[in-house]
This record gives sequence, C-alpha cells and structure tokens, in this order.
Amino acid sequence: MDCAPLENELSNVVKIIHWGLTGTDENGITASLNNSYPLPSPSPEAFADYSTLTEETVISWLENNLDVGYIKTKLANEIVSQYNPPITSLPFPWIKVEEPVVVVEEVVVEEIVEEVVEVIEEPVVIEKIVEEVVIEATEEPAA
Repeated sequence: MDCAPLENELSNVVKIIHWGLTGTDENGITASLNNSYPLPSPSPEAFADYSTLTEETVISWLENNLDVGYIKTKLANEIVSQYNPPITSLPFPWIKVEEPVVVVEEVVVEEIVEEVVEVIEEPVVIEKIVEEVVIEATEEPAA
C-alpha cells in the first residue's frame, strides 16, 4: 500500500492499494489480475490508523469499491481462453516471409573466446512488392 506520511493532520494515510486476485479452475489452470485502487482522502472520523489495519479491513475497502463480479468473470474468461485460445491474425500462407539471418562471430580478448550472436532482420519481401505496385499505379503512361 502506498501512504501519504501526513495529510490533513493524519499520519500514514493509505492512498493506493495494490491488489491481486488469482482464479483457479478444477484442473489447476490459473489466471491472475493485478491492479491498483486509489483511495480518496479520509475524513478524520472515518480514518483508520495504519497500525490497526487488518487484511480483512483492506479487502473490505476493495470489495466495497470494485466490481468484484466483473473481476471474477474476467478471470474465468481468461482461464477459458487458455483452453480455447482467442482468434489471432496469421500472415497469408502464399507470401513467403524470410527468416532473420543469424551471424555468429568470435571475439578474442586475452585468450578468452566467446561467441557473439547478432540477429539481422532483412526487409520483408511483401514491402518491396507493395512499393512496386504503388509506383506502377501512380506513373503516367509515356506519351
């Protein structure tokens, strides 16, 4: 929890609660959500001294201010998506995408040899094809 050391003559005022919730299904598949909840400044009458706070008190603050049903539904949906992954975009299978070239070099320093691996990505062929089509489409025919 993040606290203000002094606010309106109150000390160690909780300003932000960092929380996390983990859901687990019957097969042991889990999903977790972590977030922060900012608290408004308390009135002197509603102020709870930091040293007297309990886990139950802080959880009740969160449950009273967050949509717990929505959070649990979101966790359940994340668990389901692990069984049925969401739809993803794939490249067209007829367009060949070249793999990055891996260059391996040896560096010798005081009799110590270590390998340095560097990945060099070459331009994707599709960009060249698109540029050529655009250029052809915008050129005016010779008179």
